[in-house]
Amino acid sequence: MTGVLFAAIAALSWTVFNFTLKTAFRDASVFKATAVATGLNALFVTVVSLLIIPPAEFVPKNADTILYLGLAGVFHVGLARAFFYTAIHRLGPCRATPFAMSYPIVTALTAAWFLGEPVTAAIIGGLVLLLGGIALIVQADPARPETGQSAAPSWRIVGWACAATTALLWGIAATFFKKAALGVHPLAVTSIALWVGFGVSFLISRWMDPEGRVSGNAWRWLLLSAALQTIAVPCYVLAFTHTLAVRVSAIVSIQPFLAIPIGWLIMREAENITSRLAVGAALVVGGTILVIL
Repeated sequence: MTGVLFAAIAALSWTVFNFTLKTAFRDASVFKATAVATGLNALFVTVVSLLIIPPAEFVPKNADTILYLGLAGVFHVGLARAFFYTAIHRLGPCRATPFAMSYPIVTALTAAWFLGEPVTAAIIGGLVLLLGGIALIVQADPARPETGQSAAPSWRIVGWACAATTALLWGIAATFFKKAALGVHPLAVTSIALWVGFGVSFLISRWMDPEGRVSGNAWRWLLLSAALQTIAVPCYVLAFTHTLAVRVSAIVSIQPFLAIPIGWLIMREAENITSRLAVGAALVVGGTILVIL
C-alpha cells in the first residue's frame, strides 16, 4: 500500500506541475523558464537526495555509468524538456501530456529492434489503443489561445511535433536511465542527470531566445513547479522499493487521464475540455498500461 501511495503522489505532483508551468509561461519565455525550472529542480532534488542517501552513492562506479548519466541528462532532461515544455505552451497540458506520455511504446519498439525483445500481443494492442487515442486528441477542438499566442494551425502543428519528439526522446532515453542506475543509486542518477540537463537547457535558452526574460510573477510559479517535481521524483523512486515495478509504472502512466479533471478545475476555459479529448486520453492511458504490463 505504501508503494502505491508513493506512486500516486508522484503521478498527481507531475500532473499538477504541468499546469503550474503553463501558468509561468504567461510571464516568461519558454526556453528561459525551462532553464530556470530545471535548475531549481536539480537543486531541490539534490538536497532531498542527500538527506536520503549518503554522498558516496553519487560516485559513479565506472566510465560506462558516467556515459549513461550524461546521455540521460542530455536526452531525457535537456532536450526532451525543451520540446515538452514547448508543447505544453502551444497545446496546453491536457493535449501535450497524453501525446508525450505515449513514450513506453517507443521504448518497447526500440527494445524489439535493437535488443531482440519480443513484440507481444499486448504491445500490439497497446500500440493500436495509443494511436487511436492520439488521433482523437489531435482531432479534438484545440485549446483556446492565450494572450500572445497564435490561433493559426501552424502554431499547433509545431506543438504536436514537439510532443511527438518528446515521446521519442523519453522512450529512447529510458534505457540510459536503466543503465546508469546499475552504477549509482536511482536518486543520484536523477540528481546528476538534472544538472546535466540544466546545462543543456541553459545553452538552448541562450541560443534560441537570448533576449528572453522571466518576470517576477513567473518566479513563484516556477518555484512551485520545482517543488512539485521535487515531491514527485523521490516518491517515484521510493515507490519501487515498496511495490512491484509494473504497478508503479501503471499508476504513473495515468497522468494523461488525471490532466482532464485537473484541467477542467483550474483552466477550464483555456484548456477547452471536450468528450473527444477525454476519450483520447483514456485510450492513451489504456494503451500505455497494456505495453507496460
